[in-house]
Amino acid sequence: MSLSIFGEKTIVPNEKMLSEALGSRKVLWDNIKKQLIAIDDNILEEWKFYSKAAGWTLVVKDGKQTLLYLIPLNGYFKINFVFGEKAVTLAKSSDLPKEIIALILDAKPYMEGRSFMIDVHTDADGEIVNKLLKIKIQK
Repeated sequence: MSLSIFGEKTIVPNEKMLSEALGSRKVLWDNIKKQLIAIDDNILEEWKFYSKAAGWTLVVKDGKQTLLYLIPLNGYFKINFVFGEKAVTLAKSSDLPKEIIALILDAKPYMEGRSFMIDVHTDADGEIVNKLLKIKIQK
C-alpha cells in the first residue's frame, strides 16, 4: 500500500479522481493552489510517481525550486515541505503554532533541508500551510 491514495503507477491522477478521493477537502486543495499562484505566478505542477510505497504526488515548483509536495489520501491530504536553515530560522520567529515549529525543529536536517509533513483537514490547517508557503518563498 502506498502513502498516496493513488498507488497505481500506470494511472496518472486527474481532477475527477482527485475530487472523488478528497471529497469536501478538495476545496482546501484548490485554495492552497490558488494561494501559491497569488504568491508567485510562475508555479509549475507535475504529478510524480516516486515509488510503490509513496504513490503519486503532485510536485509544485517555482522554476527549479520545489515549493511543496501534495499527497492525496482518502478524504484529506498531506503536504510535505523541505525547509533550508534560513526558512527554519524564519519559522522559529513566526507566529506559527508551537507544535508546527516543534515539528520543523524535530525534523532531521539533511543537505537539502528539513523535511516535514502537515495533514490538511480543515481551513485552519490551510492557514498554517499558507504561512509555511510564505516562509518557504521568503527564504
